[in-house]
Amino acid sequence: MNKITSRKKSRKYLFQKLFSLAYNFTDKNDFNNSFMTDAYNDNLDEKYLEEMEKIIIENQDKLIYILQLYAPKFPIEKMDITYIVPIFIWASEMLFFSEEIPPKVSINEAIILSKKFGTDTTKKIVNWVLNKVYANYDELKIKIKTIKNIDNFEIFKN
Repeated sequence: MNKITSRKKSRKYLFQKLFSLAYNFTDKNDFNNSFMTDAYNDNLDEKYLEEMEKIIIENQDKLIYILQLYAPKFPIEKMDITYIVPIFIWASEMLFFSEEIPPKVSINEAIILSKKFGTDTTKKIVNWVLNKVYANYDELKIKIKTIKNIDNFEIFKN
């Protein structure tokens, strides 16, 4: 019997894991053991989680570039991590994830994450940036292929 998975729960888990990685929490087993409960663990999409974490860690330079390009008034090194993570999840799903996810679905999920883990301001900023990025999506897909790590700035440690 196939296990039923929930992308919504998986995104919440991914948000929390990335949040912890931003603060140098690197022991994956400890994180998994402290986070998982039977009620939560049942529906996680492990393939999605593994691929998305790898994508986000490996493409931080491109994701940072996107934030700098579409939110230039917010210096990334001073930006609250609750703003960054939903944007990175959305951008990674849209630009790098192996499975096609409708952009509006992914935007909606990112906004849900920003509401759950942030404030009203978080939701507004994430929504504003995502809509701006989405409006320039085709151009961004072309630009993103040439981006290299500009300043060696990293958010997530692995």
